[in-house]
Amino acid sequence: MVQLEPNLTLTLKHLSGSGATISAEQQAALDHSLPIKRIEAGLKTVVLWGKILATNGKDYLVAEGYNSALYKDGKVLFEAKYFFSQDGVKWLDLVAVNAETASKAEKIKSLLTGDTSKIYELEEADPNAAPTPVEEGAEVEAPKPLIIQVPELALLRQRIDSINASTGIVPVHALLPDAHNRVVPNLLFNGIAYPDKLESFMHRTTSPDGDTLAQDLRGSWSVQYDPFKQIVICRSLVWIGYTFYYHAHDLTWGALYCGDGVPNYDLIFML
Repeated sequence: MVQLEPNLTLTLKHLSGSGATISAEQQAALDHSLPIKRIEAGLKTVVLWGKILATNGKDYLVAEGYNSALYKDGKVLFEAKYFFSQDGVKWLDLVAVNAETASKAEKIKSLLTGDTSKIYELEEADPNAAPTPVEEGAEVEAPKPLIIQVPELALLRQRIDSINASTGIVPVHALLPDAHNRVVPNLLFNGIAYPDKLESFMHRTTSPDGDTLAQDLRGSWSVQYDPFKQIVICRSLVWIGYTFYYHAHDLTWGALYCGDGVPNYDLIFML
């Protein structure tokens, strides 16, 4: 039977050995809170996206909600909404950030604190500052920098978007566009021939006949296949904590991100 949407219980079961875990209390809460949030948001699907760790211990659980993706001009348009919770019960909207805010947030390298009211401050040169006249022998006072403020929740959303840009994978041929250009599960999908190969997986935003993970940066993915259990585990080496599974017998798959939200800056030295 073809999988219609990710199953949290199966995903946690198959990824528990890879560090993608949540507490039993949180899982019990999610079984009730996610369906409620789906109805409140008026979405077709709301699933657990993952967990981003915080320094104060109040980690951010992140949920992803969406309707059908659309296939247009050779691209898959996957528009999702995101929600966060720190207890698995109450979910709040995570507002999208514009390109300017995202570029500012990208400069922040520290871990998230878990304090939703936290404001990060960045200093930047003021492009409108008048040039300071230089007189011989006089002390020159540098123009005051601009102070840019970035809320923690904006930083959280920026990191989610950055992770999504490099991850979000599915088996090849598992999805296809229907007559209305909606991307739907392929009801004739009968598995992948080479589950231990990167060529068998692709990004969900890629055209159904587009590039596979084999075209990503060399060394950015690891693939492990257990032929006895018939389970594939794919791990991102760019975003340590993103793990994907595929069960070749049951034709199920799923993924979670459980990490600190910071990319692996040492990858270049690992290649």
